[in-house]
Amino acid sequence: MREIYKTIAIPMDGKETQFRLKKLDAFSGAALLRMLARLPEAEEGKDSLMDLFSWIPDQEFKGLMTVCLQHAEVLLPAGYMPVITQGEWSYPELQYDTAVCLKLTMEETLWTLEGFFGEGAPISRTGTPGS
Repeated sequence: MREIYKTIAIPMDGKETQFRLKKLDAFSGAALLRMLARLPEAEEGKDSLMDLFSWIPDQEFKGLMTVCLQHAEVLLPAGYMPVITQGEWSYPELQYDTAVCLKLTMEETLWTLEGFFGEGAPISRTGTPGS
């Protein structure tokens, strides 16, 4: 069976916070691949994901972050809660946490595209089973 959920731990406010990512749907994944295809020739050894993040226009990057964060949930004592719902912050603690939001966007992007690039896999630790 295809895995569409993944848990990761990201440091937030000095403690590890568990997040659950849901893989992007086929349309969003294809749009992401199209963005990557438009990248200018990358210098050898440069990371194409970082190239993408620095190259795409602000509006496209905001759209990419929004889509990725809409596929992310944070684990709270009552269970998982979406980070963004319908373009609005559901978990306002992240609204001003650029580092965590960028990390979630990067992890979502890498995980969605994992099968397209061979052995390239996300660098974060996977959460404990059942979390």
